[in-house]
Amino acid sequence: MPEHQPRRGLRATSLAAATAVLALGLSACGGDEAAETGVGFEDCLTEPTTCNSGPREDGGDLVWAVGGKWEAWGQADIYGSSLSTSIINQPLRPTVFTYDQAGEIHYNDGIYSEGPELLAESPMTVAYHLKPEATWGEGTPIGLDDFVWHWKATSSDEAQCAGCTPATDYGSNVASIEQGEGSTIVVTYKDGYLDAEWYAAQVITHPAHIAEARGHADWRTDPAVMAASVADFSENPPLDYSAGPFRMTEGVLGDYAKYVPNPEWTGSQQSTLDSLTLKYIEGADAMATELRQGTVHGAAPSSFDPEILDQLAADENLKYSVAPQSGWSHIDANFDNPFLAAEPLRRAVFTAIDADEINARAYGTAFEDTETMTNVLFRPGSEYHTDQIGDSGLGSGDQEAARAILEEAGYTWDGDALLTPEGEPVSLRFRTGIEGEAFTPIIQDLVITYLGDLGIDLTTDPIPGGELNSVLEARDWDLILFSWIETPLFAASAADYWGEGNHTGFQNDRVDAIVAELATTLDRDRAAELNNEAAQISLDQSVQLPLAWTPQLVMVDRDVVNVRDNWATTMRVFYNVGEWGFAEGE
Repeated sequence: MPEHQPRRGLRATSLAAATAVLALGLSACGGDEAAETGVGFEDCLTEPTTCNSGPREDGGDLVWAVGGKWEAWGQADIYGSSLSTSIINQPLRPTVFTYDQAGEIHYNDGIYSEGPELLAESPMTVAYHLKPEATWGEGTPIGLDDFVWHWKATSSDEAQCAGCTPATDYGSNVASIEQGEGSTIVVTYKDGYLDAEWYAAQVITHPAHIAEARGHADWRTDPAVMAASVADFSENPPLDYSAGPFRMTEGVLGDYAKYVPNPEWTGSQQSTLDSLTLKYIEGADAMATELRQGTVHGAAPSSFDPEILDQLAADENLKYSVAPQSGWSHIDANFDNPFLAAEPLRRAVFTAIDADEINARAYGTAFEDTETMTNVLFRPGSEYHTDQIGDSGLGSGDQEAARAILEEAGYTWDGDALLTPEGEPVSLRFRTGIEGEAFTPIIQDLVITYLGDLGIDLTTDPIPGGELNSVLEARDWDLILFSWIETPLFAASAADYWGEGNHTGFQNDRVDAIVAELATTLDRDRAAELNNEAAQISLDQSVQLPLAWTPQLVMVDRDVVNVRDNWATTMRVFYNVGEWGFAEGE
């Protein structure tokens, strides 16, 4: 199923609106546990943060298959804001933090001596305490200029970066960045701007001194030069710097990237490998074939056919796990469509669809304990979770209730065909990403049946691979099925999903007021309350129908240790890439 990663404001990952607590356990695990190392996925249910761990031997060349074809190297502009680009850069990019499978935050101890510190609320002022020994991998310390470069790169102000298309709006909210005491950098935001998740801001992406070395010496004073430096980082592989446990030595856009350990890295994630190669391979089947042949050592595809699990289970040299991860699937309505502009039709459509049956017949083939979502922001077990579906009938599959909604609104039927109150036959176009998907065709066929029974003429129009973002931006759909990718960050959810310019065209004055208030509060409990209210409004207005947290697969050679899936980050298995290795004595 396609996974969309929209731009967000201050977040270190591009989309979040999710849960604050419960780590999901893994089932459908394969491979025998190696008794001498404790290696295996079998204990992920009870030990999600340490399963498949064990002593590593020194050396080894690990090859990992990635399924997303990245179209840029840079991380500061929209062209590099894709999940694929983030993953390919993860071994060297200057992250601020990550969440583990228990929902606990861990700051990057290779760059920061401690977590960010809130110095003042008005204006919001945050201190970042850099480790004096933190460098860009070639001797140059990370410092003030790197923060200032990122500020300019993500600013919508033409006087800062001419013609830039930032990946986030971080820079637009910054008033100043100054050197504090010692290695501390102080970021002051514009008056009135607040963020309940201020500690999650991505504050650096690229080294300013490398921008100068590449010919963009005037980036501080010339916005056109600043823009050129942003484009340079997007167009060229990062072979001349690293702020992570690895350095890139080779890279071909959309094909592969090869890394070796970064000798200047001082973080706790210390690699034992000789090299790590991330190689693009299209599709889970091809990944599994290469894994069985020994040409790659692991993969975590975003989609897969459940039939592949039998093949993996039959190979004693492999191990795998399946569980719901960081994406949740949903069907959305386009308010630009003249039929769906009417709320009764939207509500009837989402009432006629049976979410439980969809989840059982599609996702349940891979993960039998798949749960139907009742809250679009928080998982069951979160202190912020509330049942937002309740007795609304949404996702119930109740055809009689759906017809009653339509009859009350003046809809009629001509034979089996549904007619608007004006007598026009209702027809809709349903778009999904079918290519390479196993779950989506099942869901599509079920939706066709549900809406056909309601009398709606539903045509399908597959979304070509890699074109989901453009289809969403153009609102070139009536109903659409895809997955959001999420993390435990949620403060900006209302703005991302239902605020101005959202992909559905939905607009609500109360939601707009919620979005405005969220930008003026540091109270995370209040932010959760506001986001839940916005989500409830969207469900009451039948903007979307949530389905399930989608199951995902990780499969590895039995000798590979310290690789495990992580629902709490868009990086999934890559959250601890510096700890990957081969089992000692294997």
